[in-house]
Amino acid sequence: MNWTKRFLFISIGITAPLLVGIIILELIFGSWLREDQWKSAVELNIIRNSQINYDVENIYGKELLKSIYTRDSNGLRGSCANPKDISILTIGGSTTDQRYIPDGMTYQDVLQKLLSNKNDRLICVSNAGVDGHSTFGHLASFQNWFPLIVDLKPKFFLLYIGINDAGFRFISNTGFDERYNRNQSKLQNTLKNNSSIYSLLKSLRNLLHGLSDTRAYAGHSIRVPNADDYVATKMTDGVEAHIKKNTEEFEKRLKAILLQVASFGAKPICVSQPHLFIREFGSVKKGLKVAFEYEGIIYNGLDYDTSIKALNNSMKFLCKENDGFYLDMSTKDFSGDDFYDAVHLKSIGANRLGGYLFDEFINQKIPL
Repeated sequence: MNWTKRFLFISIGITAPLLVGIIILELIFGSWLREDQWKSAVELNIIRNSQINYDVENIYGKELLKSIYTRDSNGLRGSCANPKDISILTIGGSTTDQRYIPDGMTYQDVLQKLLSNKNDRLICVSNAGVDGHSTFGHLASFQNWFPLIVDLKPKFFLLYIGINDAGFRFISNTGFDERYNRNQSKLQNTLKNNSSIYSLLKSLRNLLHGLSDTRAYAGHSIRVPNADDYVATKMTDGVEAHIKKNTEEFEKRLKAILLQVASFGAKPICVSQPHLFIREFGSVKKGLKVAFEYEGIIYNGLDYDTSIKALNNSMKFLCKENDGFYLDMSTKDFSGDDFYDAVHLKSIGANRLGGYLFDEFINQKIPL
């Protein structure tokens, strides 16, 4: 037997058992032959039964090196041991998820402590925020995630939304609102949704992103804008038409979300969000040069601010119309020290936000 045949024979001898082993593992642990009731939720990028230690030294310096981020078996974050004890379920994207704020220090943790102390009983505030979710993902969560959580019956759904919709969101954000990627083949998406090996590798990637020196803040920046970044003095030509259309589409999805809230027998609490895309210099308001991109055009901070204010106005009207509440956090007193980029709060900012929310619960006499 010459060396070519010998090499081919050895390669087959090694590869064949390996492939058989992979197939067996996939059939046992994957979703190919069994129906996984949580499959629909996993497709929304819901993380379950996980604890990740994120490296946050470049956000907090030596003050805080790691952020411990925990999700329970239902995909929720927080200290509520049993879903039936949840009084307030918070919905949102990364600004609600807060993966770079440690367990016990999120705005939900702060609000829970203040409300519980005020009422002399546990008022459980749970975190259902998902990094990257827009209202497309929020609506899908009501349809494909929350019904899987046994005994979930919150009194309120707190909707901390709009940040991921203000940059003109007319279709779901592939890879974030849903795992399915329109740019990939059906075979690729089938493998992602059923493969146990893919799920394992994704979990390892999340872990390594938290521990690696190459910090992967997907969709996040790690710098607060400085004064020199604010150079836009007028809105982009033609942006008003996009804002109008975007607001109309947002309202349709919000109405659907509010119907879902009502189906749980709950009431909505809609909350606007602070951001640093604009800044006032005396009597002059300026925006960041780059806030977001849509159809190849760069839109500035003034565009973004106008867009999200339109969404906030829609939330204010629709939530009150649906027997809910509107808490305006966008006009509260936050400083650059509260943020680690233009939209995401650090722990000190989350503490401030939790306090402001508590004040509004008291001022608006929200019944608990």
